[in-house]
Amino acid sequence: MEDEGKWLWKTKGFFDCFNLCYQLTLAARETLTEESLTQALTHLFRKVPPLRMRYGRRDGDTWLREMAKEIVDFEVVPETTMRDMHDKLQHRHYDTWTGPLWCARLWPRPQSSLPDDELGFDRSRYPHAYTLFFGFHHGITDGNTNMRICGFFVQLLNDVLAGKSIQDEEQLGILVSDERTKKLLEERIANMEADPEAKQRALDDYNARHTKHSMIESTFKGTGDKEGRSLVLARDVDVATTSQFVKRCRTENVTVNSAFTALANVALVDLLVEGGLQQDTYSIRGDHILNARRYWEGDASQYLGCHIVPQLAVIVPTPRDIGGKFWEYARLVHADLKQKIEAGTALQDEAVRHFMSEKTVMETIFSCEFGVTNMGDVTKLVTEGGEHVQAVHVLRSVNLDGVPATCSNLCHTFRGRFTHVLSYNTASVTSEMAEKFCDRLFNQLSSVI
Repeated sequence: MEDEGKWLWKTKGFFDCFNLCYQLTLAARETLTEESLTQALTHLFRKVPPLRMRYGRRDGDTWLREMAKEIVDFEVVPETTMRDMHDKLQHRHYDTWTGPLWCARLWPRPQSSLPDDELGFDRSRYPHAYTLFFGFHHGITDGNTNMRICGFFVQLLNDVLAGKSIQDEEQLGILVSDERTKKLLEERIANMEADPEAKQRALDDYNARHTKHSMIESTFKGTGDKEGRSLVLARDVDVATTSQFVKRCRTENVTVNSAFTALANVALVDLLVEGGLQQDTYSIRGDHILNARRYWEGDASQYLGCHIVPQLAVIVPTPRDIGGKFWEYARLVHADLKQKIEAGTALQDEAVRHFMSEKTVMETIFSCEFGVTNMGDVTKLVTEGGEHVQAVHVLRSVNLDGVPATCSNLCHTFRGRFTHVLSYNTASVTSEMAEKFCDRLFNQLSSVI
């Protein structure tokens, strides 16, 4: 007899090669027990639909379906490191046919592990520090869903510690398929099929932005590891500097995302020049991961799952010497990004791939210099915490060694701090290159605010 578990919908599983790791730092009034954590995580399992998902085979197709039984994969890891946990969770093998497709690990920390600048709460009232690592299979969640899950967990843990009654029937969000995005893609594909000239323009535009080589890989050929590993380099910008940066972006009429992209382009040019690539300008291709919900009709804020558009390629010529014209350059980046986001160019690119061979798609989609995924201010999603537990810090990483990618910049702001994580593939980017890139990026940031 077939085991229980509702069948939901077919899935292609494009994101099966990616695992995500979220690192949530907590400050607690009392010592957190394994029992209280397990209780909060069990409620999380019951109240968040994606966390009850697994895969199944049906009539020769892969489907998403509900788990047959309740399983919470949680451990306390007293002796570990940040790098070790990201490495383990990025490469975790989930039992896709049984579930769960996520896990949690608690690392007790000294209070000195908390950020040095202002926290927004009385540190003496919360003397116990912990880091909770969430591992997620990218097939069931995206950044928006994961940040919300972190926030759900903080609220649930506060309620557990306060002894409140928690009703598991009340679900936090709605799990939906990618049907809305598929419909938008099908409309664009149909329009191109009906208008060959429009189709050719879309193909030409795609090919112009999807060169089949990377300047990083050609300039630093042979410097990477034979067997690449996905490593993480994380940096925070303090509250005061973050505030200055955001204010300057507003003054210059660019978004923080556009300004960061411009900083990353300038930093990469410095690295390429040092590597021996001498040009007057550099066509830096950065690929931006967008939240597909922005293109859906109506209020999509409660929709959970993996809903991203991979990925928007943006190329802006970057001069070798930016001089004192950084913000002028940043406005060019902003104008190009804004135009493409508003025009739905990422959807157009995904539709264009319908007319290309799978081999060509794979060759072009990972040929960017770097990726950018900037979630903006996530404080409301993660929450600041409550009476018993405060959420102090959050960061995220993704494994890249399962694909021919170089590196990805994962950014967001939480409790007034801008956080940047560089996930990089050592097959293309060495740790020394990663350090130099980030040094130049943040030195440039300091100099332009």
